[in-house]
Amino acid sequence: MSVKSVEVRLRPWQLAVISITGGAVGALLLALLAPARLESQMDSAMPSLAPLAERVMPAVVNINTTKTVAPRGRGGRPDPFEEFFGQGFWDRFGGGRRFPQRARSLGSGFVIDDDGYIVTNHHVVADADDIEIQFADGTEYTATVVGSDQKTDLALLKIEPSGRLPTVPLGDSDRLQIGDWVIAVGNPFGLEHTVTAGIVSARDRVIGAGPYDDFIQTDASINPGNSGGPIFDQRGRVVGIATAIFSRSGGNIGIGFATPINIARTIVDQLRTDGHVVRGWLGVSIQPLKPNLREALGLGDREGALVADVFEDSPAEDAGLERGDVVVGLDGEPVTEPGAMSRAIAMMKPGTRARLRVLRDQRERNITVTIGRLPDEGGDEDSRRGRRPGNDDLLAELGIALDDLTDDARAKLGHAPDLEGVLVAGIANGGPAAEAGIRPGDVLLEIAGDEVASPKRARKALAGAKPPILLLVKRGESTLFLTLSPPG
Repeated sequence: MSVKSVEVRLRPWQLAVISITGGAVGALLLALLAPARLESQMDSAMPSLAPLAERVMPAVVNINTTKTVAPRGRGGRPDPFEEFFGQGFWDRFGGGRRFPQRARSLGSGFVIDDDGYIVTNHHVVADADDIEIQFADGTEYTATVVGSDQKTDLALLKIEPSGRLPTVPLGDSDRLQIGDWVIAVGNPFGLEHTVTAGIVSARDRVIGAGPYDDFIQTDASINPGNSGGPIFDQRGRVVGIATAIFSRSGGNIGIGFATPINIARTIVDQLRTDGHVVRGWLGVSIQPLKPNLREALGLGDREGALVADVFEDSPAEDAGLERGDVVVGLDGEPVTEPGAMSRAIAMMKPGTRARLRVLRDQRERNITVTIGRLPDEGGDEDSRRGRRPGNDDLLAELGIALDDLTDDARAKLGHAPDLEGVLVAGIANGGPAAEAGIRPGDVLLEIAGDEVASPKRARKALAGAKPPILLLVKRGESTLFLTLSPPG
């Protein structure tokens, strides 16, 4: 019977123990010391988060809201009988009919100072009739909304404290790195003051939640009820506000999103001072420089934000910005994508003088613009259905049908009476036009730099253009560039 040999490498201190105490005794002593040493090594590798949780938890609050919800019919639709007969009819004869209900919801928040200001999400308190705040020690208060901002999903509440309140400091979310440890404290599913831990999984996430998306992604468990709760770094400073989760089941699957505290800080300051948010406004429509656009514009590998439109009577127009300009720098910092530029402009106070570095006709130039105040935005673009493409060979190949832009079409689409262009009447599913992002109801303004005002002129411009074909399109209130590549 053979015995398999195993090589064991001992450290100098282990050899010394065996040498001094004798082989067998030394080996036994090492075996007895090993668990304690292993436990010590584990303690140093994975420090407990208990002291951190104990320090910050008193300043984290549970938020309970109630609001009046209109009665709903089957399938979640408003009850048509309620609307037809009116509430008075059912008050007299409608025993068992549905009436407005009182709905309750849960969320989280955190105290930022002794005056009783509490930060949470807009969606936690939106349309709430009553807001109740509960601390970890069971103390309860009634809160009022100081101000709320739907675009960043932030809200500031106020309570009248009876004594000194526990608070938490705000950190610097710009210093967060992917892989940093964070903890979340909140009220998931009504389970009060739950603490979860994880790491920063990603930064600068755009998830389609609003026009100023810039989220921290974390795998710290975040669930319904965590909304508005703080995300802490390892020093107990708030670096984010739990806002959203990605889930197919309604529960946590390790993908949660938090608003960076550096964005929230500016919004909260404005809510506290003015009760609302004032954003900076440049007055341009911008879009990313995708590879096909770079090729069509002859930009090589340059990065920046392409100006698709300049609004009338805007700061951009006053400063001399033009459609087709590419903004490559803002106040000395490079511009690599439109979202970051939009957020930076929005955070500027009206009246601020900003320096833009602009690429125009292959040459860079500096433009100074005085930032204005963002005006009220219009409603959502209506979805429209056009006719099927016609039999024109070129247009059929591209999968697009064109029509005259009549006065009636301008009125229905909400365009100015003097707008000149060609109406996109229909798009073939899976065709080159559909792949380019063109939609029925779009208006073609330019094709390969040439203005077009009739389908005939548009066909001629398409036939003579070198692919990828650069298009300027009017869609609702926006103007954007698209590129169209014929098949083959």
